[in-house]
Amino acid sequence: MKNVFRNILIASVVLSLTCAPAVTNAMPAPVPATQTDKKKAAEAKKKEAEKKKKEAEKAKAAKEKAKAAEAKKKEAEKKKAAAAKANEQKKAEAEKQRAAAAKANEQKREEAAKAAAKAQAQREKEAAERAKIAEERAQEKAQKEAEIKAKEEKAIRDYEKYQESLENPKTEVVSYFNLGLRLGYAAMMDKLQAAEDGSLWGAGTLNQSNALQQLIGGPGAGLSLTYNLEYGHFLFETGLDFRFLNSTSRYGFTAMQLEQNTNAKYYYLFDNTREMRNMLEIGVPVMFGAQFSRYYFLVGAKVHYGLPMGYSQSGKYDIVVDDPMYFEPYGMGIHELNGETNAPMKFKQPDVSVAAEFGIDLDEWLQKQPAEDKNKKKIQPGQRLPFGREHIHYRVALFAEYGVLNTNSTPAANPVEFAGADPLVQKSNTMLAMNGNTKLNNLFVGAKFVVQFEVPGKTARPVPPPPAYAIYSVVDAVTKQPLKAAFVETRGTESGKIAMREKQIGPKGFRQKHALGNYTAEAKAEGYYPATRFFHVEKVGSTEYVTIDMQPRPVLRVRVYNKETGLVVPATVQILRPDAEAPAYSLATDSATGSTKQMLLEGPQYTLHIAQMGYDTVHMPIANIGDSLNIALSPVKKGEVFIVKNLNFATNKTRILSSSEEALQDLYMYLARNPKVHIRIVGHTDNVGKDAANQKLSEGRANEVMKDLIERGIAPERIQAEGRGESQPIDTNDTEEGRQNNRRVEIEIL
Repeated sequence: MKNVFRNILIASVVLSLTCAPAVTNAMPAPVPATQTDKKKAAEAKKKEAEKKKKEAEKAKAAKEKAKAAEAKKKEAEKKKAAAAKANEQKKAEAEKQRAAAAKANEQKREEAAKAAAKAQAQREKEAAERAKIAEERAQEKAQKEAEIKAKEEKAIRDYEKYQESLENPKTEVVSYFNLGLRLGYAAMMDKLQAAEDGSLWGAGTLNQSNALQQLIGGPGAGLSLTYNLEYGHFLFETGLDFRFLNSTSRYGFTAMQLEQNTNAKYYYLFDNTREMRNMLEIGVPVMFGAQFSRYYFLVGAKVHYGLPMGYSQSGKYDIVVDDPMYFEPYGMGIHELNGETNAPMKFKQPDVSVAAEFGIDLDEWLQKQPAEDKNKKKIQPGQRLPFGREHIHYRVALFAEYGVLNTNSTPAANPVEFAGADPLVQKSNTMLAMNGNTKLNNLFVGAKFVVQFEVPGKTARPVPPPPAYAIYSVVDAVTKQPLKAAFVETRGTESGKIAMREKQIGPKGFRQKHALGNYTAEAKAEGYYPATRFFHVEKVGSTEYVTIDMQPRPVLRVRVYNKETGLVVPATVQILRPDAEAPAYSLATDSATGSTKQMLLEGPQYTLHIAQMGYDTVHMPIANIGDSLNIALSPVKKGEVFIVKNLNFATNKTRILSSSEEALQDLYMYLARNPKVHIRIVGHTDNVGKDAANQKLSEGRANEVMKDLIERGIAPERIQAEGRGESQPIDTNDTEEGRQNNRRVEIEIL
């Protein structure tokens, strides 16, 4: 329609421009007039010319407008065509993209199908491998169980065979190689013979009337490498024996020397002369004995050959001179004996000693148990385990060895050096050489520790009874399902001794060795009453299945939710007893489910108490400790006011103390769970101080609480804050407790 009007307008303008000259020429010439008329005519002509000019300009403008409109129309049509072409191109491009996308999607589907097929094949392969592994494990488990069972059956057969052999016992020969260590007391007992003259040294120097002899002895040590044969109760032992003896003796005597020129007699008084002797010997023992249960004894002889050793002397002596020129004897002082040190000695060979040994086997305390016996059960007295499981044994004994032959081979001799011009004794010989008939016998007593290495014999060693087993399982008495975790301890019913220390028993149960006898198993598990099970093991190698039924204990379950919205409310649930000031239990409900649970002790009457910020307080008795309670908390209504408990400030400050974190978090959670609730925080003080200061303090504290809530994420438009100073007390200001109650922060629901 716009185009029609536009065309009509253009046509009318063109006609007016075309017809105007013709109309002018057709009009008659004006009649001459007066000057006034001429003037008027000129003005009219002028106006007419201006009018024509305007009309021409108007027509020109209309023509230009029409031309511009036409150009605009063409431009619009051109743009429209370009837009249409662009749309066509876009459509073609979109179609091309759709085709490409369809092709890509098809490729992706094909690739996804291939990947899915590959993944499925991989899953099937993995499933097959898992099945294979599971089958192999099952086979291994079955094989292991079969091996264990076969081993146990073999142990039972061996034990039965051994029991049969006890009825018809056969004596067996057992061989051992022994390593023994001896420590004890050693003594070299010399027997000085009587002398007939009073010469200083040489034969007959000392006699029983002028000599004092005291045996002190010393330490001894020995090492033996022997072979031991056991035949029933009979024992035989031989091998190599090494021993070192150290002995000290103390002597006191008087010796005299005659001076030929003056007939003066020099008396040498020895009252504490010590002589220490060492002896190292190697020998062969030949011992016989017997063993009964854990005890044994050996007696026999040992033939030793001594190696060259030495002696050392020390002491002091006093010189008294009896000279005919003087009326009475006179002394020459006390002198140190310049005796021998590590001087060689000689011994007669061989040194034959009688020996005795009495001891006890330590196997039942020290012997290692079989690897499969995890309980390290002690073996019976005198019992030894067969070779292959245990071949090291231990003994401890007391021993005594006495030399029956004289071993002194040191001839009678004068001192090594004794200055004739100087009456002082400079050197001396061993006391064993003071008289050629002096005898020497050796003594060695002490304790012996032996390690025995057993050589396997052809006959069987005693076989311990195969253990019996108890397989424990703990189940729920109601559902009969195994418990995930229970703790079981077993004691002997008569003795009360622990047979199995407390073990954690899972769904797979537990296998435990037990000796024959009566047992009491006590089981404990979380959420169940303790249970006791009696059982009897009466046969070696048997298996007793011990199933313990446990009765579940009642559990109090509490769920807390918002009464209006039905949403869960994280809250603190207190379980109170009338006879206690503090809560018996304080439980926190789960933030996701709003639930909590607790097993309560039977007997007391409990009360449930919930004081959650922003909700009415709940206080109700608990009828049954196994109840499931759904507690609906009613939110406080518009206009209601509640006090924020445990919100603490620094004294006369607006700073919130760190102990207030829980109260602030509870208030924040209440506002977060109730987004439509708007509140007013009101601060109050006591009457201590000036009114203006208290008013300012109450306002500052309310603003600090508001600031904290905004920082935690509560929208500022939901919170107002104001202070009311000391104007609204809820308790007396005459006591500290009352003033503390008046210093509070209240929340008013708007």
